[in-house]
Amino acid sequence: MKKALFILIALFALAGCQKPQQGQPTMDQRKDIGHKLILKSLGDLQHQDLKSAVIDLETSIRVNPSEPEAYLLLGQILLNVHQYGQAVDFLDMAAKTFPDNGTIFYMLSIANHMDGKKLPAVLAARRSVEIFQSQQDKDNTLKSAALLRDLINTPEEQSPSPKTPGPSSKS
Repeated sequence: MKKALFILIALFALAGCQKPQQGQPTMDQRKDIGHKLILKSLGDLQHQDLKSAVIDLETSIRVNPSEPEAYLLLGQILLNVHQYGQAVDFLDMAAKTFPDNGTIFYMLSIANHMDGKKLPAVLAARRSVEIFQSQQDKDNTLKSAALLRDLINTPEEQSPSPKTPGPSSKS
């Protein structure tokens, strides 16, 4: 009886030590898959396959929502194809996901400006400056400050045309 009980306990203990099910990727695997999808999207962009690039980036975000690079690339695509309203919505969601990413706020500022929303553009640019200052990122602080200055000095009725180069995406 004791022998049978010991065997049952050993079997239950071993059952708890099994590897995760094959269908569920680990976090490292999810990060790797997400990164590969980002790289694939860059290749798609080089071949001017915008639709595939967007699909790859959306999939990357679903697989690994903790990687800001996919959000930045998809935001850039939306801006480049003049989908400013979509870019605002998407980048606003990305800013909530990554509240300390100055580049996302910089792009959100541009998207709002291009969508004709001056106050949200100014607020996003100001947040971008604050983030870069706190990170002691001098170059991007200056770029964000120049964008903020241009936004503040732009009359309400003037058509959007930001000329300030964007920050590097190292943040």
